[in-house]
Amino acid sequence: IGDAIVTHDIPSFVSFTGSTAVGKHIGELANGGDTIKPVALELGGNNPFVVLADADLDNAVKAAVFGKFLHQGQICIAINRIIVEDAIYDEFVERFVEHVKTIKVGDPNDKDTAVGPIINQDQLDSLKDKIAKAQEEGAKTLLSGEIEGQVVPPHVFTEVTADMDLFRNEIFGPLVGIIRAQDEDEALKLANDTEYGLSSSVFTTDMEKGLRFARGIRAGMTHVNDITVNDESVAPFGGEKNSGIGRFNGEWVLEEMTRLHWVSYQHKPRDYSF
Repeated sequence: IGDAIVTHDIPSFVSFTGSTAVGKHIGELANGGDTIKPVALELGGNNPFVVLADADLDNAVKAAVFGKFLHQGQICIAINRIIVEDAIYDEFVERFVEHVKTIKVGDPNDKDTAVGPIINQDQLDSLKDKIAKAQEEGAKTLLSGEIEGQVVPPHVFTEVTADMDLFRNEIFGPLVGIIRAQDEDEALKLANDTEYGLSSSVFTTDMEKGLRFARGIRAGMTHVNDITVNDESVAPFGGEKNSGIGRFNGEWVLEEMTRLHWVSYQHKPRDYSF
């Protein structure tokens, strides 16, 4: 019934959270029907997690593991790509893999489980395809495991490049590619090399550098020395590019869902010139 709701003459505003493909379709309907309607769209993400050469590696590794594998990575603002400066790349990868090996995978009824089941069969099939595609395109598998039922263990890939599917598309599962950047400039270029722009992170011990880098990322949200998974009722939530239109939460969502209307009242007859 989605199309009928969007095109009906009663709704004057459309808000949608979901895939970019469906969001584009809603945008077309909202602007191509009998009545043009404003929309607010919260869509897909390809969220970069950038680790610069001067980062606190202990903190960055823990954040990367948590921000990637929380809810099996099935969050629109989950870490999708990890971009690490060359000077610390090898050390970060080694520490990251070792930490991932310590997290528990399996039954979500066990309070110690960090990675549980994938939501449905379609998503499971999508992840299997992404694993096969990553291997086919030449990514190096550093960590994997047998898929049991709906449970996919963490899969970590290195030697990932910008032309690979693992880099370009939203994963929505416990798979991750780690990309090497030669320097800070290339790290920023790689972070922005996507059609999406929802959330992002950068780790550095230099706050001025972190703020400068954050302002250079074209995304709706960037967190310095924190994970990409952040949502607060008093902070604007939303993305750029194909990650959506508009901002949610706080006063921003009120602005999205209201429209200004100028109403005037003339108390005395005006003296019109003709």
